[in-house]
Amino acid sequence: MKHDITPGQDLVMIGEVGTYALRVLLDRRMTDIRKRFGTAYLAEEVEGLDARACRPEGAPSGSCDPLEQLLPGYQKNYGVTKCWPVAKGGALKALWDFCASEGIDPETGKKRGDGVGCEFRYDRIPIRQFTMEVCELFDLFPYRLWSEDCWLLAVDRGTQLVEDFLKAQAGLAKAGADAIFEQGDRAGFDASHRRTEEPIQAAVFGRFTKGKKRLRVDGVEPAYLTREDYEELERYLEGAKRK
Repeated sequence: MKHDITPGQDLVMIGEVGTYALRVLLDRRMTDIRKRFGTAYLAEEVEGLDARACRPEGAPSGSCDPLEQLLPGYQKNYGVTKCWPVAKGGALKALWDFCASEGIDPETGKKRGDGVGCEFRYDRIPIRQFTMEVCELFDLFPYRLWSEDCWLLAVDRGTQLVEDFLKAQAGLAKAGADAIFEQGDRAGFDASHRRTEEPIQAAVFGRFTKGKKRLRVDGVEPAYLTREDYEELERYLEGAKRK
């Protein structure tokens, strides 16, 4: 069976966790959220969430096209061998499924092994401070929250990919700001001092290892990742219904 992930590759996340769940909470729990956050700060964060959700024209949801738009040929150039969407169940479910997928025969769909192992860190998973604050407000675990426009990648040169992706976004934003400046308008902020450019986040948050152990290594002691199918957003909404 052909393997796409090899031990030693970097584990990269493009995007950020909890974005879909955050939209649902903003829609259904806005009254509670407004009590916690200032009007200007809340408006800025909602505007930023919308800006980061924008995909290149024609790019489907669940693809890595934002990378291809800014870094053409990135898969070959950086040694990207596999991409996996972060969706329902959040980052940790996606990570488990990503590792386990290497034990599935792509032709038959049957299990042929345990997949690959990994080591990862919570403190390097991209998540915005606002998302963390909303999670604290509703007592939610962010790394099992439904996400969208977010992907995991197995990469040979992950650090370089992340650096170049962020640099390319900064260059694109600067070019747009320069164009606006040449037209005589103020670039970068509107009259309310809100950000008008929101980069897509990216980070190396772990690496793949031999064997089948999947370990979180930024805690007091290593902790095993376990297979969990629950969705934190659904669990919260179901609990709210029963109250």
